[in-house]
Amino acid sequence: MMEQIIDGIVAAMQEDLTDEQLRKLESVLIMQLHGLKIEEECTQLVISERLWMKVLRLYIASKRIENCAESTLENYERCIRMMMESLNKKITDITTNDLRYYLAVYQDRRKISLSYMETLRHYISSFFSWAVDEGYIIRNPARRLKRIKVPQKIRRPYTAEEREHLKDIAKTQRDLAIMELLYSTAGRIGEVVALNRDDVDFYKKEIVIWGQKGKKERTVYLTDGCVYHLKKYLNSRIDNNPALFVSLRKPYKRIGKNGIEAMLRKLGLESGIHAHPHKFRRTMLTDGGTRGIPLQELQTYAGHTKADTTMLYISVKQDSIKASFMKCIA
Repeated sequence: MMEQIIDGIVAAMQEDLTDEQLRKLESVLIMQLHGLKIEEECTQLVISERLWMKVLRLYIASKRIENCAESTLENYERCIRMMMESLNKKITDITTNDLRYYLAVYQDRRKISLSYMETLRHYISSFFSWAVDEGYIIRNPARRLKRIKVPQKIRRPYTAEEREHLKDIAKTQRDLAIMELLYSTAGRIGEVVALNRDDVDFYKKEIVIWGQKGKKERTVYLTDGCVYHLKKYLNSRIDNNPALFVSLRKPYKRIGKNGIEAMLRKLGLESGIHAHPHKFRRTMLTDGGTRGIPLQELQTYAGHTKADTTMLYISVKQDSIKASFMKCIA
């Protein structure tokens, strides 16, 4: 009943409001009218073993069988658990309006981006769709959750000048080697921090990477600059840790994702450049595309299952478009 009222109000205002205003109106209505029903809604805590916990465990197990990365599984579990604990209802009693209310309140309190909102909606929809297919619930409350339209922003790669600037102000030989390797291999940060010294074949100038996503091995290659800085860094090491990159101080532990992100963040603040590990991956794929490497080869190099994913990483430079236009059209 309440959902029909909200849908009716939104439909009636379509000609007078923009899409953004309609979305805001729907969120306000959901928050303000939540809980107003003909019969009082029971939201008391269920003390007995909760079904949703069992369903969540089995759902994560099924996603693990599908070969999802552990980091992805952790995100799924955390988001679904937060939602269920916040709603505090039996999984069989959750309605579409409950989910809309949860998402609206979550966005209002945490001020998250539309992109992250769409990610949450995807996690929730995937969980409830699976629960219906497996027979744990009869109706899918997430079926009517509309996909959130996220403005497509151009994620720019580093320019050659920016990369040189970052290298010029790098504090240590290790930091130089990390940046060169991130670019040369187009590796994900989780793949790079997992590398060991023995993984590098300096003779062939290549590394076999164990992919985080899809869990497949792929071979990536090293530029002459990467080989030079990597050798110089490794020759300066005085520790016995097998890890390719370690902390600068004793006990010289393997550096983690946070360590590399913090290092680049500091360099970025000093240089005025937005510096992030994943940006090196985007830059290498963009440079490869600009210089004529076929899309299928870039897809293999990046470890992507679909070419469409690779295309999201490749920024077509305006100069290239103009040159092609002048050559082929003008």
